[in-house]
Amino acid sequence: MNQYQYIVLDMDDTLLTSDNKVSKDTADYLIQIQQQGYHVILASGRPTEGMLPTAQSLKLDEFNSYIISYNGGKTSRVQDGKVETSRTIPKEQFDNIIDYCREHELFTLTYYDGYIVYDGEHEYMNKESELTGLPMKQVDDIKEYIQTDVPKVMGVDYESHIKELLDELGNQFNDKVDVTTSKPIFLEFMAKDVSKANTVSSLCEQLDIDIKQVIAFGDSSNDLSMLQEVGKGIAMANANDEIKSVADSVTLSNDEDGIPYALKQIL
Repeated sequence: MNQYQYIVLDMDDTLLTSDNKVSKDTADYLIQIQQQGYHVILASGRPTEGMLPTAQSLKLDEFNSYIISYNGGKTSRVQDGKVETSRTIPKEQFDNIIDYCREHELFTLTYYDGYIVYDGEHEYMNKESELTGLPMKQVDDIKEYIQTDVPKVMGVDYESHIKELLDELGNQFNDKVDVTTSKPIFLEFMAKDVSKANTVSSLCEQLDIDIKQVIAFGDSSNDLSMLQEVGKGIAMANANDEIKSVADSVTLSNDEDGIPYALKQIL
């Protein structure tokens, strides 16, 4: 078998087409290579529940594989939902993030009990629900409503404002919270050192494999460190320029079956 054993896939704008689906050709190919003994893992900024239907459609449960959700905040086994790792934002830091988002007039949401919880309104307020399929729950005051640790917090606004804030923050909110983005309208807050790269690395240690046996695909800033860390990092044609500059190669876009196109040349 090939030197590469594991394929880690970002979901939005990488595995999924622009209309939020896995194409039949890509799905068929990913199931085929699992039958040949390769392992497919999904890694996304999405909540766990927003990844499971795609994971199951690709038979990750049958092949005893994993999903990495919340940008690396949680790793779960698809077959039985067993949580392998979980890193959350403490309530005190959650409050600090909400204060910051309010000060900068961002629409803010988090995840609790299977819901996207939010207060306020915004033109893009439904985007995360449309992407993930999770129901939304409006509350009067998100700071009052949430009294526990959370996996991730997200500020939502127009692209230019999110870029401006991300440039100011430089991927770090404070010494306990990091920041990234998976879509240009999302500013995403996670616990310190939570990233796809760190979580993929931890999972490799647990599975007793070398991270250099991993191929990863991505398109956005939250994929950057992962593409640098693995044996072969592949950017989608629709990826931003920063991602393309660190990737080992660039494949076709998410709407052109870029994943099987690249893998057929490698595996």
